[in-house]
Amino acid sequence: MQFSVVVTVLNEVKTINWLLVALANQTKKANEIIFVDAQSQDDTLQLIKAFAQRNPQLNIKCFVKAGNRSVGRNFAIKKAHHDWIAITDAGCIPHDDWLAELTGVKADEKTVVAGFYDAKSSSAFEAAVVPYVLVMPNRVEAQHFLPATRSMLIHRSVWQKLGGFDENLAVSEDYQFAKKLARDPAYKIVFAPRALVTWLPRKSLGEFYRMAVTMAESDALGQVMRFKSWLVLARYGLFVILTLLLINFNFHDPSLATLLIGGWLMLIGGYYLWSISKNYQYAPLGWYWLPILQLTADMAVIMGSLSGLIKLYEKKD
Repeated sequence: MQFSVVVTVLNEVKTINWLLVALANQTKKANEIIFVDAQSQDDTLQLIKAFAQRNPQLNIKCFVKAGNRSVGRNFAIKKAHHDWIAITDAGCIPHDDWLAELTGVKADEKTVVAGFYDAKSSSAFEAAVVPYVLVMPNRVEAQHFLPATRSMLIHRSVWQKLGGFDENLAVSEDYQFAKKLARDPAYKIVFAPRALVTWLPRKSLGEFYRMAVTMAESDALGQVMRFKSWLVLARYGLFVILTLLLINFNFHDPSLATLLIGGWLMLIGGYYLWSISKNYQYAPLGWYWLPILQLTADMAVIMGSLSGLIKLYEKKD
């Protein structure tokens, strides 16, 4: 099988060398590696070109294309010389056998191979971020696992048939693409759990919030809001209603007032404990970050989803 690797980059000077070295160390080499840079303002492109000159055997090709990841990824696939396309993202580090595992799956032109991912955490905070972003290994349902552009192998014909990645979406474009793929009975998704790339978590609460709010907005714009997002909206909607009822309740009976206020406080406390217990096994040293990340993620989902739904309504109007 001859295949191309495609990667989009933007201002990745801090992490690009890890990705380049990882691609060079693959036990099975790509026939070409295509980078599309979205007009980086740092030295990302220069570092890639310098690495390409030192390693001509890797057949690295660089292009500059303004636009979001969808624009860059579609452009990269058009530039690829081979019909089988392996995809990963900047900010990821492929394991040495990533390409061997991806391309080793028995696949025809109507099969999309969904690789997997782990994380490299350098702090308690980063470890706590991971379960909010990645599907953890013990929660994987292989039959329903959707491919993400962190680790994916796809044939050009599938990409063409599904219309490529939606260039109106800056993020979550791969989720929308995967949902379309899963709904089409003509295609098959095969999970390759050993085709691993290592994801680098966000390093601050602000970065985590911006990532989460942008994803939620893009999900809404792409009309693929996740079930968990609807749950968050319903959960907080119910909480606001209960709080308003409690505020406006006419407390003639002190015992009833105590009961209602106590129940309200227990609800908050239970939510706090639940946010710790559900992910404690993944971040025992950073457990104290879990409630903060839960509330941050909740607010990001609410703000991003509402913003996306409003923009979607305005677009359709």
